[in-house]
Amino acid sequence: MPPRTAVQKKGGKRRYLRLVDGVPTEHINVTGCTRYWGSMPWAIPYGAKTVSEKFRAGKESGILDALYEADPESAVQWLKKAPYEDRDAAGAKGTKIHNLFEQWLKGDSDSEQIVAEIDDPEVVDMYWGLHDLCRRYEIVWERSEQTVFNSDVGYAGTMDGIILITFPGEEKPRRCVADIKTSRSVSKAEYAMQLAALKYGSVIVHDDGSEEPMPETDELGVILWVRPDQEPQVIPAVLDDMTFQHFKVCVAMAYAEKAADERVQFLPPLGDPNDDTKLLTEREGKTNE
Repeated sequence: MPPRTAVQKKGGKRRYLRLVDGVPTEHINVTGCTRYWGSMPWAIPYGAKTVSEKFRAGKESGILDALYEADPESAVQWLKKAPYEDRDAAGAKGTKIHNLFEQWLKGDSDSEQIVAEIDDPEVVDMYWGLHDLCRRYEIVWERSEQTVFNSDVGYAGTMDGIILITFPGEEKPRRCVADIKTSRSVSKAEYAMQLAALKYGSVIVHDDGSEEPMPETDELGVILWVRPDQEPQVIPAVLDDMTFQHFKVCVAMAYAEKAADERVQFLPPLGDPNDDTKLLTEREGKTNE
């Protein structure tokens, strides 16, 4: 039997495999490789904000003073973890939203039953926000949570879905690749590139190894953006050939880094220049004699 296309690794990361010419071949993860696209100007202010918030909370609760009194370095390390803890908590909520909505799409449970089991009011707000978007724009989900491969370029990823949506002022629905986002901002180039990668995928590969061609979709993808503190929105993303070319740059960088990590790039330090037996030029000269 062919290998599963998406294998969970430690830490919840996906490892994508596909049989290429009969050989199980690993493909670069769509989401992971877009980190190579330029700098992240939001990272420093984001880190400063989360550390300052944790500092204030730690002072008010007395935890920070207690840590500092016991060991100043432990207090510093406690604060330094703030951005990662905030990121992981936000990521966990986003994953939960995806899973719950997928559960509803499959008909495993109705919405009332799902909401009754959620103990986080922010997750509840975002879950209903997705339903609100689907209702307002009469969104029809043709596909959800499927694995897309492009073995010519060498990448793979899991798409949230393909939907039919009628834009305001238009009469005919568009078939769009859709992505559910719960981050603070969706105006990030990597989000458009991720959607473009899925649009230009060649095949959908199922867990049993069967394949089918990737359906044709519109040059506009959509991000279904839900946040607990604001109105849900549908954000169109331009998925033209230029966006895809930008994504392929990221794929090339990811493979270049992988290749660099697998080869020897540095040699041992040079020996003492006053020791003739350790001079490279002397060794080469003796070798050539």
